[in-house]
Amino acid sequence: MFHKALFSTFILAILGGIHCDNLPDTPMQSYTYVDLSHFRVEPTDISFDVDLDGFKDTTLHYTFFALLHNSEFLEHLGYIVRNPRTSEILLQESLEKIVIDTLPIEIQGNFSWETTTTSYEQLLLELYALDRYGYRIQHQVILSIEGIASSPPKIIWVENPNSVEIPTGSTTLNIPFQAKVTDPDGQETLDRVFIAFENEDGSILTPTPNVLTDSGTGLDEVAGDSVYTITFSVNNSNTPQNRTVLYYAKDKAGLFSDTLKSTFNIINP
Repeated sequence: MFHKALFSTFILAILGGIHCDNLPDTPMQSYTYVDLSHFRVEPTDISFDVDLDGFKDTTLHYTFFALLHNSEFLEHLGYIVRNPRTSEILLQESLEKIVIDTLPIEIQGNFSWETTTTSYEQLLLELYALDRYGYRIQHQVILSIEGIASSPPKIIWVENPNSVEIPTGSTTLNIPFQAKVTDPDGQETLDRVFIAFENEDGSILTPTPNVLTDSGTGLDEVAGDSVYTITFSVNNSNTPQNRTVLYYAKDKAGLFSDTLKSTFNIINP
C-alpha cells in the first residue's frame, strides 16, 4: 500500500516561569544542554468503524507538543516518522529556526498521513533537538492505526510432500510446508497463517497450531512474497503415520479463511 506523507506546520510560543530540571550530565564537559520535555502526540491510537467511517481512502492528522529548553544552544530541530519494525524513514522534516530565548519554548507541530480505513499500521514518531556541542535529545512515541477488515484472508495454494520415507542412521530431513496467502483488504491486515495435523481418527496432533512465517529465513526463500513457510524435521525416531495437513489463516479483525487440506504420510523406507 502506498502512503504519502504530507508537509507539516510548526508553531512556537515563549512561556515564562518554567524551568528545566535534571538535564543530563557528561563526564567530559560541563555546560547547559538543549533539552526537550513534556512530549505528547494527539491522537496516538486511531480505530476505524465500519458504520461511521466505511471503506475509503482517508487522511489522518497528528499534532505533537513539547517544551524546548535552552534554545540559545540549539543547532537543529526536527522530527522523523519511521516504520517501527524496520526503522525505515517514512517522513523527515526540519522545523524552522527558532528565535533564541533563555525561557522554555513551547513547540507545536503537525503532520498528515494518507491511509485507508482498512489499514493496520504503526508509525514511530521521533522528535529530536541537536545542540551546538553535538548533544542530541529525542523523544519517541508509537502511533497505532487499526483498520476495518471487510473480507477474510484467502489461501491461494498449499504445498508439502505427500509422503516422506523415514531416514536411516543419523540423517535428518527438513521438510518445508508452504501456503500462498493473500488478504483482499491488504496484506497488512493479515494476522497469522496456521498449520495443524489431523490424525487418522480425526483428532488433532497438538491442540495449539503452528504458525507459518514469510520472513525469508530458513526454507522460506523470499521475505514478503505472501508465501508462508514452516519447516518440520523427520529422522529415524519417527514412526509411520498418515495425517491430513490443515492450513488456514486469520486477519487482524478475527476473520478466518477457508481451511485447505493436503496429505502428509511418514512411511517406512
